[in-house]
Amino acid sequence: MTADIPRETLLRARAGDREAFRSVLEATQKLAFNIAYRLTYNANDAEDATQEVYLRLYRNFAQFDPSQPFLPWFRRLATNCVLNWKEKQRPAAELPEVAARDSAPPDPSDRLHKAIRELPTEYQACVTLKYLEDLGVNEIAETLQVPSGTVKTWLFRAREILVQKLKPYVETLL
Repeated sequence: MTADIPRETLLRARAGDREAFRSVLEATQKLAFNIAYRLTYNANDAEDATQEVYLRLYRNFAQFDPSQPFLPWFRRLATNCVLNWKEKQRPAAELPEVAARDSAPPDPSDRLHKAIRELPTEYQACVTLKYLEDLGVNEIAETLQVPSGTVKTWLFRAREILVQKLKPYVETLL
């Protein structure tokens, strides 16, 4: 989990203090990268997206309301920034992948990650925040700025799609 960031540091960073901003960056770096990696499934893309997160944080820090908790606000900013970054990258991501073709069967977790990557963006975000970041429905709703009912619907639909996509692989194992 991310270390607590003193309120004074947040206020100084919000006011433009570079050292305070650096402290915020160091305290949230792992969280930002984890969000980016879990939404991109690629370390290089996650690094690029994380850089975008900190550019956006730097530009938008003044929008942070210091009377509210910082981490939920930061998680929302990071998630939205990575989702936007992915949308901008989409044409490149849709090019055929060049992968080594082995006779060995693919790892089941690779199939799961591939299936998650093929979900609509909002479903990917919900699945990632729910099962990889271990957030509750209300926290996901707050992060994505949608109603809780929408999150429940997206999670339900995402699970249905994943079951259908992974069903052939499960049946071959039985």
